[in-house]
Amino acid sequence: MRTSCSEGNTTCKIPIMVLENASGFVLAPSTLEPVGNWDNIDERIKHIALIPLTILILITNFIVLTFIAANKKFHTPTYIFVASLGIADIFVGCVSIVTLTTRANEPTQNLCLLRIGFTVASVMASMLSLTSIAIDRYIAITKALTYNLIMTRSRTFLCIILSWIISLVFGFSPLMGWNNAYYGQYCSFMYVMTTSYIVVLFIIAAVIPMSLMFFIYITLFLNAQVHIKRIQAIENIYAERKNSGLFGISKRNLRSVKTFSAVFGCVVITWLPFMITTVVQIICGDSVCFLKDIIGTHLLVLGFSNSFLNPIIYAIGTKDFRSKVKHIFRSKCSKNGSQVYP
Repeated sequence: MRTSCSEGNTTCKIPIMVLENASGFVLAPSTLEPVGNWDNIDERIKHIALIPLTILILITNFIVLTFIAANKKFHTPTYIFVASLGIADIFVGCVSIVTLTTRANEPTQNLCLLRIGFTVASVMASMLSLTSIAIDRYIAITKALTYNLIMTRSRTFLCIILSWIISLVFGFSPLMGWNNAYYGQYCSFMYVMTTSYIVVLFIIAAVIPMSLMFFIYITLFLNAQVHIKRIQAIENIYAERKNSGLFGISKRNLRSVKTFSAVFGCVVITWLPFMITTVVQIICGDSVCFLKDIIGTHLLVLGFSNSFLNPIIYAIGTKDFRSKVKHIFRSKCSKNGSQVYP
């Protein structure tokens, strides 16, 4: 049990204790006052950081989606999964706008759970899209000759639909009743969710997808190293074929693996601190650890930054994207130049 109340502030963290029931551990308040302070320094920093981050998330992902939609060259299973990832990241940006508007002070528990539900669903859809991309790259490299037969458009869209259904179901489960019974008008993840929900969510949305992606990319990198050595060994003999046929396809797939591996690395860097700290808070309990405010502010913003980094990595790491961007900018510059100097 703990109490935290700053002088001159009418909003206090109230004494709480942990009770166990059939749905998990719930926070039972000793009073009916709010359990958090949405005007503390952590919340202020979060809101300041979210303003530019939200703008960048929306702009960069909108650009990626525009490129994919406008160019038939990008209408492949891989980039359809990338588009799904971009949509999920745009939803993260939209949720950030709502967070900035409400200042984590939704008047009712249902509105709070609605916002957090969209957040969880968007992040989970993003994670499942990354997993789908990893599986797609694995099939493209290990089953190159039958890739087009396996990864059809119908199967691609089916995977995306299932991913979003799973994400929405888990995201809005708390709104259906899987939540803490008490709401203190401070809408933060750790204050309104039960321990059982957090544990199941982390296993389904983080542990399994990240473990699968790690295994796939490690396997692909090991196979790629062997393949590169074989290419180098015969490159002098078949120099004229190194940029065409089987060799060219393999090198292109290798570049895509590197790009999406970088995306996976960013996921680990941005979301793993949030996950680890949350697990630590659950294990040590409220009477020992006081990490809830940090989890719901600083580490949450770090996790949201992943939605901005994803499209940046595509732009830098994908040759097709770079070439298309350069072509568009050159066309615009040439057009403007011809208008100014007829």
